[in-house]
Amino acid sequence: MAVDQQTRFGAKGSEYVLTEDQIRDFHENGYIILDDVLTEEELAPIEAIYDVFMNGGVPDMGRDFCDMSGPYTRAFEDYQIVNAVLPRVYRPELVGNIYEQRAESISRQLLGDTATLDYDQFLAKRPKKGGAQFAWHQDLGYWPSTPQFDTLTATVSLALDDANDENGCLQVVPGSHTEPRLRPHRPMIRAGAGNEREESHTLAAQVADGDQVVSVPVKRGSVSVHNERILHGSPGNGSERWRRTYIVAYRHKDLVDYERSIGFTHSHNDKINWTTHLESLES
Repeated sequence: MAVDQQTRFGAKGSEYVLTEDQIRDFHENGYIILDDVLTEEELAPIEAIYDVFMNGGVPDMGRDFCDMSGPYTRAFEDYQIVNAVLPRVYRPELVGNIYEQRAESISRQLLGDTATLDYDQFLAKRPKKGGAQFAWHQDLGYWPSTPQFDTLTATVSLALDDANDENGCLQVVPGSHTEPRLRPHRPMIRAGAGNEREESHTLAAQVADGDQVVSVPVKRGSVSVHNERILHGSPGNGSERWRRTYIVAYRHKDLVDYERSIGFTHSHNDKINWTTHLESLES
């Protein structure tokens, strides 16, 4: 996307214009923070739909509505991280909203003009839930192995609440995206589990002794953007506040098309041979 010297950086209509420094930082560090992507007026209609999901008001989602920190069988009242996958599938009025438009603008500046929406997700840590921890992982560890494609991903995460250390904001290991191999990922095994990926979606990788962990606080209406290989996670929410996040992830169109051709949609209801996938990561 060409930007002339008269262009104002930041939100402008359906676009959000990045600076050269922001683009460079994304590629060098594996993440960036962008302020004021949405206004309060723009957040309001999105937030209204979001909260319907968080209150369990969207039926027939199957495993696409679950606790990301626990087993699929956990009762809704006991959820710690409320997870709604592919909300635009279940509430089509989300399609093309102003956040999607600006996230696409951001992603095309980072990935190129073939950047295509791959999936969306609502994630919320309930207040006073110390167990609302997101295990350390690399996003690519959750997805089918596709070495024949450029896997570069822009995962854009909108803060619907101020996110900081108190309510369990994102933490990253800057530069970990440059490592030549993914770190080993293992299912979060629980007592009595059979096929662990059938019990819970969650995988976990390890932070090494020399890793520098950095917190990524983001204010309401702003976003973080990270790539598919950066090691990241988050601690529990010990505060009295929610931490609500709206994620849209963009990848190159040829890769998204390939995912769909093999039946991978990012839905937890997909039938994927997870054992084969995990072996491919570890080989």
